[in-house]
Amino acid sequence: MKKKILLSAFCTFISMSVVFAQDINGHWTGKLMDQYDINYDFKANGDTLTGKDRHYDGTISDISNGKIIADSISFDVPIQGELTHVTGKLSDNGLTIYFKAQGYDLSADLKKVVIN
Repeated sequence: MKKKILLSAFCTFISMSVVFAQDINGHWTGKLMDQYDINYDFKANGDTLTGKDRHYDGTISDISNGKIIADSISFDVPIQGELTHVTGKLSDNGLTIYFKAQGYDLSADLKKVVIN
């Protein structure tokens, strides 16, 4: 009985990981402090996350060290010349990211956008 419960829980966890990994693919946009546009293009491959960060000044950077665990993501991206670690949490409402820049703890809510 315990084996069936553990197997069921494991299968549910794996299924959720695959569903969330698929949901992260695409273009995400939001605002930081209601002032700065934030844009990411994410691509999931298993538990690995890759993509691009489009900065407000028009430059584009690759994200690195991207990981996906269930409904959570993490990656590194250069922000104002410093490699910054970003974490995020997917929900039904979108993606909330968290990071630290210039000594401030920051967060932003992102929405997935279809680009034509």
